[in-house]
Amino acid sequence: MTDHDHPYKRLFSHPEMIADLIRGFVHQELAEVCDMRSLKRCNGSYVTDDLREREDDIIWQVKWGDTSLILYLLIEFQSQPDPSMPVRIMSYMSLLWQDLIRTKHILPTKPLPAVIPMVLYNGEIPWEIPADIRDAIGEIPRGLMHMRPSVPYIILDEHRIDVDKKVEERNLTASLFKLEQSSTSYELYELGERLNAWMAKNEELEELRKDFSLVFEYSILPGHEEIKNPNPFRGDKMISEKINRWIAEYKAEGKAEGIEEGIEKGIEKGIEKGIEKGRAEGIILLLKDHLLTNRLSKEEVKADIERLQKNGIISQDDLQRAIKELGI
Repeated sequence: MTDHDHPYKRLFSHPEMIADLIRGFVHQELAEVCDMRSLKRCNGSYVTDDLREREDDIIWQVKWGDTSLILYLLIEFQSQPDPSMPVRIMSYMSLLWQDLIRTKHILPTKPLPAVIPMVLYNGEIPWEIPADIRDAIGEIPRGLMHMRPSVPYIILDEHRIDVDKKVEERNLTASLFKLEQSSTSYELYELGERLNAWMAKNEELEELRKDFSLVFEYSILPGHEEIKNPNPFRGDKMISEKINRWIAEYKAEGKAEGIEEGIEKGIEKGIEKGIEKGRAEGIILLLKDHLLTNRLSKEEVKADIERLQKNGIISQDDLQRAIKELGI
């Protein structure tokens, strides 16, 4: 896979992702007046040679009344912030306007189209670079303050942005950021499974769902190498593997003794029912902890329990006992 085909770039080549980016992370009033049906990706002839060299940058236009608004998304796959970003943003915007005039998309005598620059950053170090060239310029005499340019940009520091509410609203862009923020393999898989489930119900999102699968596999999973996760976007339920993953995680946290002990006792006695009982009790213990720590809602826990019973991991009696003990 080449850099040009980076999964993130493919995700933001879908109008649904850009629409949710505008709805969730640009000004709310703008989202209300923009016609999301008019979203149009700017093709190669729309961009200068300088900008074409930046293969990870994505440019869209959207109608705002009778006016076109340009959204410039600059994707930074860097481990640390770039101090030159305010200057780069100012430069790229100027180049974009120049090219619009050169290609006769706009007349030099007409007002320039508004451009909203956004920087998507996924590094571990917090972004503390000025978000406006104005704040990067040194002291200037009071009488010349009006000469200081102002070119702000929106920074989306995806590891630190609060997206929980927007995820519940099924915002696709927020869901991507939440996948990146997942601190445990369990949390990562569960979110991926839920996201895949509701995307699969909409045929128009099928290509986007496939690209989420690529991002999950090539960009997100490498950060969770301690446990081999199945890819929920490929329909790999693998319930038993999922349970083994929970056990491994909780063992690392010192919480899985009950599971391991139950299984070991069953093996020692050579009684199949002992093994099943130990596993069922362990699963109940895990899900109870997820409820207490608010990792899962009651509805999600019940859905998991029912899937486990349906796939033969626990019995019908265990299902009823779990529902009773967990109060779901």
